[in-house]
Amino acid sequence: MEMPSTRRADGLHSAPVASPFTRDLRRLLRTELLRDTCSAATVARAFSMHRRTLTRHLRTEGLAFRQVANEVRFEIACKLLQNTDMALSQVAVVLRYSEPSAFTRAFRRWSGQTPSAWRATHPYARKARPRKPRRLRADRESGSPPLCADKLF
Repeated sequence: MEMPSTRRADGLHSAPVASPFTRDLRRLLRTELLRDTCSAATVARAFSMHRRTLTRHLRTEGLAFRQVANEVRFEIACKLLQNTDMALSQVAVVLRYSEPSAFTRAFRRWSGQTPSAWRATHPYARKARPRKPRRLRADRESGSPPLCADKLF
């Protein structure tokens, strides 16, 4: 999975840093971005620190809060596009974008292509939906549940 270009707070590119603090921040953002819109202040409160302290911690790693939040948002978007058949408008709603076009612009900025083009180039990662077992006529008439091979073992 491609990640958005990692830029330090001063705009220069840097290698991703995986400090324990950043890992914890990313883990928290994965849940908070899906649950509610989150800000640096609300995330800082979750870590029992002031927003400026959060900003200083990130700056020592060459990161900014918005950058980390966008990287996590991109990661979630990629997983939703790969592993679900959700419409792009639904993905935009899940990620709390005001409209699908805003999501498309952000995704293009992160990956260099539209979400639908990205999804088309990653078709094999999507999992097929399990099919319901077919019921035989005799089963339908008798009202018994269908026989499934996976329930036999």
